Amino acid sequence: MNRGGWNDGAGGMGGVSFPRLTQAVKLLMIVNGAVALLQLIWFMSTGDTFYQLLGTSLDKFLGNPIYGVLSLFTYQFVHDARNLWHIFGNLLVLYFFGTMVEARIGTKALIWLYLACGVAGGLFWWLFSALTGQGMVPCVGASGAAYGILTYAAFMAPMSLVILILFPVRLWVVAALFGGFALYSTLIALRLGGGGGDVAHAAHVGGALLGAWVWWKRDWIRGLGYRLANAGRERERRRQRSRAERLDRLLRKIKEAGMTGLSKAERRFLSRYSKDKRDQP
Repeated sequence: MNRGGWNDGAGGMGGVSFPRLTQAVKLLMIVNGAVALLQLIWFMSTGDTFYQLLGTSLDKFLGNPIYGVLSLFTYQFVHDARNLWHIFGNLLVLYFFGTMVEARIGTKALIWLYLACGVAGGLFWWLFSALTGQGMVPCVGASGAAYGILTYAAFMAPMSLVILILFPVRLWVVAALFGGFALYSTLIALRLGGGGGDVAHAAHVGGALLGAWVWWKRDWIRGLGYRLANAGRERERRRQRSRAERLDRLLRKIKEAGMTGLSKAERRFLSRYSKDKRDQP
């Protein structure tokens, strides 16, 4: 383990063809690249990294739960400042397989998948570090998210051909190899009490498992989204009906007693209602 903390670096894989860069993938690559550039400038100036500030660790959560939960998102955009392959490998996976997945599920869903798999990777890192007594060690990198997207893509198009090193291989084989290696390495690290290198394989396992779960539950998740959207629309309809009924009561009251018969709260309601109507397109 190096002094900068563990990273969750992913290996690199290539596709048979070069896909068109999609909107979500472009955004995620830009954010990751911008953070990497800022960290490089900071590292060259001070010799320090963003690991402690933006990395995620169990101790950070135990010390400040809000900061700890926030770090489950920030750590996904920080990479090893001394290892170019760390960010390059993750962005390579994101480019080839994120574009494939985004073309199927859409821009917003791909961003949510990236973040959710990254969070799952961070949580698995917390669990691993709790079991090995390394709660203070920060994890950084987008590999939990990358493994989740790779796994989702493999379930989505298992027979697609990709280039692994120099050979064409089915996508499901690539995902199985990388996922299996991550699981094996995590179990070995647990056996060694957290030793075995500076790669947070547990984060890879967490991201891959959530990617698989999202694929298996995709119809339920889609239905949940529709149900939540419908529930929101129904709440808005009930609110509008309630306002309309209150307005009717106030208009009757004005007809009977005039404006002087209204309370301050009723006057404020009429003022807000009138303003809302004027602001409507």
